[in-house]
Amino acid sequence: MIERRAEGLVTDEDKRVTLARRVDEDQVCQAHYVDGDAVVGVGEYHVVHAPEKLVCLGLGSCVGIAIFDLSTQIGGLIHAMLPKYEEGRDKTNASKYADSAIMLMVDELVEMGARKPLLKAKIAGGAQMFSFISSDTLNIGLRNSAVAKETLKKENIPLLAEDVGGTKGRTIFFNSSDGSIRIQKNGEVSQI
Repeated sequence: MIERRAEGLVTDEDKRVTLARRVDEDQVCQAHYVDGDAVVGVGEYHVVHAPEKLVCLGLGSCVGIAIFDLSTQIGGLIHAMLPKYEEGRDKTNASKYADSAIMLMVDELVEMGARKPLLKAKIAGGAQMFSFISSDTLNIGLRNSAVAKETLKKENIPLLAEDVGGTKGRTIFFNSSDGSIRIQKNGEVSQI
C-alpha cells in the first residue's frame, strides 16, 4: 500500500526507493546515460541538482513531467506510464502512475531543498499511438496528460508549457539548470 507523507504517499517499509527508482533488495540501482544525460526509465523518476540533465526516451502514450525550482536549481523528471495509482493493478511501483509519481517527486524535491511555492512544471508526451482507438477511455496518452495536469493543479504547481497529444512519439531532454525541455519528435527538434 502506498501512502503520501502529508497526504498519504509513501512506499511500504519493505520496499526501497533509491533516486525514486524501485529497487529489489538484491538489485543495484545504476543510472543509464545517453550523451551524458541520465535516462529516466518507464515508470521511474529522477531528481537532480544542476547542471545534471535527464532524458525520457521514446515517450509514446507515456508522459514526461519535469518539475523544477530554478532558484535552487533542483529538478526532476518523471516517465509516467499510466494515469492513476488507484486504478492500477501494480501497487509496488507508484512512480509508474502520473498522479502518485508527481506527489512522490514533489516530496523528494522539497527534501532536497527545493521550495514548493517556487516549483514549476512542463510536460510532454501523451500521444495516441494507435489510430484505431476512438474512445477517450482507451486513449491512455490523453488520460496520462489530463491526470498530470490535474495533479499539478492540486499541488499548486504552475504548468509553464506542454507538448502533448498527437500521434507521434517523443524523446525529451530536461535541463535542470534552466528548466528547458528539448523535444525530438518525428525527426524535428523543438524546445519548451
